[in-house]
Amino acid sequence: MGFDRHIMSMRNSEASVRMEGYEITPQMRKQCERVLRGELSTAECLKRFAADQSKGEK
Repeated sequence: MGFDRHIMSMRNSEASVRMEGYEITPQMRKQCERVLRGELSTAECLKRFAADQSKGEK
């Protein structure tokens, strides 16, 4: 799957997340893009999200 298709999938996922009442931050978007490019594992990305949430960041 090309990166452009990943971007479309990410936008669809973001829409679903917003429908659930959550906000996607620019930092979250950048981290997800790094996962899609293979620069960061999904597990590491989720750890970072959880750490940010525990600090009170959105």
